[in-house]
Amino acid sequence: MLCKNLIGSFTCICPVGMRPQPGSGEGCADEDECHTQPSICIHGECVNTVGSFRCDCQEGFQPSPTLTECHDVRQGQCFSEVLQAACPVHWSRGEAVTKAVCCCGSGRSWGPSCELCPLPGTSAYKKLCPHGSGYSAEGQDVDECRVLAHLCPHGACINSIGSFHCHCQAGYMPDATATACLDVNECSQDPKPCSFVCKNTEGSFLCSCPRGYLLEEDGRTCKDLDECSARQHNCQFLCMNTIGAFACRCPPGFTQRRQACFDNNECLAQPSPCGAHGRCLNAPGSFRCDCYQGFTLDSSGHGCKDIDECDGPHRCRHGCQNEVGGYRCSCPRGFTQHSQWAQCVDKNECAVSPTACGSASCHNTLGGFHCVCPSGFDFDQALGGCQDVDECAGQGSPCSYGCANTAGGFLCGCPRGYFRAGQGHCVSALGFSPGPQEAPDEEPLSPEACYECKINSLTTRDRPRRSAHRGHQVSMATLDAAVPLTLGLNLSRLSQAEHILELRPALQGLGGRVRYVIARGNGQSFFRMQHRSNLSSLQLGRRRPRPGRYQLEVVSMAGAWGIRQGPQGRALRLKVQLQLL
Repeated sequence: MLCKNLIGSFTCICPVGMRPQPGSGEGCADEDECHTQPSICIHGECVNTVGSFRCDCQEGFQPSPTLTECHDVRQGQCFSEVLQAACPVHWSRGEAVTKAVCCCGSGRSWGPSCELCPLPGTSAYKKLCPHGSGYSAEGQDVDECRVLAHLCPHGACINSIGSFHCHCQAGYMPDATATACLDVNECSQDPKPCSFVCKNTEGSFLCSCPRGYLLEEDGRTCKDLDECSARQHNCQFLCMNTIGAFACRCPPGFTQRRQACFDNNECLAQPSPCGAHGRCLNAPGSFRCDCYQGFTLDSSGHGCKDIDECDGPHRCRHGCQNEVGGYRCSCPRGFTQHSQWAQCVDKNECAVSPTACGSASCHNTLGGFHCVCPSGFDFDQALGGCQDVDECAGQGSPCSYGCANTAGGFLCGCPRGYFRAGQGHCVSALGFSPGPQEAPDEEPLSPEACYECKINSLTTRDRPRRSAHRGHQVSMATLDAAVPLTLGLNLSRLSQAEHILELRPALQGLGGRVRYVIARGNGQSFFRMQHRSNLSSLQLGRRRPRPGRYQLEVVSMAGAWGIRQGPQGRALRLKVQLQLL
């Protein structure tokens, strides 16, 4: 213990491990460091001694020469990297060393439990590495290349006193401390190693070529790619190589749009490439002509020319004449070639020349034609039309009593005292006279008066005139058969043999073949018809009628007695109204 004088007093100074006595302040007592310094004897047990202490170290730890510390003497792997608080297993190929050698020799973690090394500059680091980085706790150089595996990736590790440096491979360069190898970006160098595109890689570089080029064997330069030969193109038809690319070409008959070829529809052209004698059919890149009948392809193959059918076999027997698209046969007069068949057919002159017969009807015949006029007319070749036939002229008059010619027909007269009725009938009755209808030169012509008349709308000029041979015993007076014939008779003066009504045919050819019968109104047989030669007469029957009004209908019948021959036998239908007083 030391005594130090003070002004007016003194103090006692105790040695290390001792402390002044409490209370009097005089004298020194032992300090129990194990209680006052709890952080001592890490990895060991503290044992107090007089004026000091000692450490009883755990297994794997060794007391220091002063016995006041436990030094770690365990052996383990040293790691230069820690990934997510774990040590990379594949980097544990270094030599087993103590933690001090590992951490003082640039290690980051150590041991099987991946214990982290203290950071350089901290008190823990200075305590573990009192001689600084690169030296062990004893002051010996640490061989980092031996302790740490993969210390110099992409290079060789070379140890030096207190440190190490990396000798880098090609494509790498050392960093500022020469303790790591950094990739060299060759693409940023001048001149660039690639002629076109350069891509830096780890420790090297890659050259690439643009589209349309291939990389040479040296891996640096590019040459043109022949896409056409390598079949690396999308051309539909023709491929032409260019520097760095290719071009597509279309054959004739196609239009190019970018890389595609579209067919040209030649058939849409005006005029049509096949002309007017063929049908154009489009085909890919071309077209073909489908010639119509009678035409064939010309020498170019894209047009149609006429076929001369007369040079080859044909069916003409009277000569052949070639025409555009066909041929026609020479035919005899009155014949013409058929429009579809190679033969002669009858020529319809009536259709070709509608006015060939003038006003007459034209009727075609085989090889010719003839003109037909209505009944009562004859065709006049010189005048080119129908001329009226005078049926009353010459011998053989068609009428029994007198004949009057009309346009297209004739009228038959009746004996004096008779009236013309219907078509060629003569009627006479008691107490009935022609009156003012008798004219000296002309007679009015009713629609029923013209027998077999074929031409209507007759003018005054066309009305019938009296025949020269008729004489004075012939009457042309007309009775309208459509109007009932009314007769007023005194029954007391009327005998059974009296002819109330007389009827006879006016036509010469109907004599003896026409009879007149009572068709209606004689249900009680008050009347009868008497027939004698060409005369039929209406008389009273066996049962005498009473005074009154009787309506009868008298019709003409043709053929045998009492037998009707159909509508043609009912030329006359006369209604008779008898008023018997």
